[in-house]
Amino acid sequence: MNQWAFFEELKSGTVRNVYLFYGPEAFIRRSAIAALEKKILFPGLESMNKTVLSGAGAQAIIESCETLPMMSDYRLIVVTDCGLLSSGKAKDEAQDSQALTGYVNRVPPTTCLVFDAGDAIDKRKALPKALLKLPGAVSFDALDDAHLFRWMNQQLRPLGKRMSREACETLAFVSGRDLTLLSGELMKLAAYAGEREDVTGEDVEAVATHTAECTVFSMVDAISAGKAQEAFSLLNVLLCAGEARIGILAMITRHYRQMMHLCAMRDERAAQGQMAKALGVPPFAVTRLLRQTGRATFEQMKERVELCVQTDYDIKRGAMREDAALERLMLLLMERREG
Repeated sequence: MNQWAFFEELKSGTVRNVYLFYGPEAFIRRSAIAALEKKILFPGLESMNKTVLSGAGAQAIIESCETLPMMSDYRLIVVTDCGLLSSGKAKDEAQDSQALTGYVNRVPPTTCLVFDAGDAIDKRKALPKALLKLPGAVSFDALDDAHLFRWMNQQLRPLGKRMSREACETLAFVSGRDLTLLSGELMKLAAYAGEREDVTGEDVEAVATHTAECTVFSMVDAISAGKAQEAFSLLNVLLCAGEARIGILAMITRHYRQMMHLCAMRDERAAQGQMAKALGVPPFAVTRLLRQTGRATFEQMKERVELCVQTDYDIKRGAMREDAALERLMLLLMERREG
């Protein structure tokens, strides 16, 4: 089942004896464990009935599961960093895997055992195969736009704030989609909004932390407008934030590839919604990309992509230093901005 089915099950009172939590959405996985703890452990007795085992072997896991709860109906056992679930060879893997594969079907009714596998699960191994067959296998996938925007407003609601879809799109674009980071950004935005109920896109632009990709977007904006001082200032922001020049080059190349594909779709008279879906960016970003592209043709944009690729090749074959190559590329792209 997915994460939403899990929360619905838990809300209805269904608790499984064994869970496998896996998938990339770490913030929601942690929320699920917290919800389980709140559901099954008596307040004030959590420390006596919750055990977290990191990198534990089969014997330690089984012994914890067999321990009776103290003045409670359940014990909660959370297993993290389990080598039997991830790729690579774990210590005593064959023996431990056999022991746990047989045990997960006879966990005591007083135990709730959670394997928190993260995004590193190896589905070819025996233990993951056994756990995935159980009704408590829960996939925590990255949120789509609708769920992400709903989640943002759920976080803001206790603070008396709300965001429009457009403002949510702006925040996801500016700060990324990592929920742990976004939760902090939402707290900051709520404080910045002050007495206002609505958090706006302007608020996001003013105070939200910009990802490297978003900064590169602004840098290409400056390059497209021929604003050398602004472009190199933004490059310095990225370098001071610890970004490597070769990584910045990769992001610039990706950005110009997007613009090249946009030219092709524009020539085919594709709708902006289709463009956004094809490029994997929000609709308002397509508007900015079209502005950056200007009157350039597909062939002209292809030449700029080839400049980026050639710069990468020159660096990797040792023909140019990274700093000189990147700065030269930015100047060449400015020269070609009018097509």
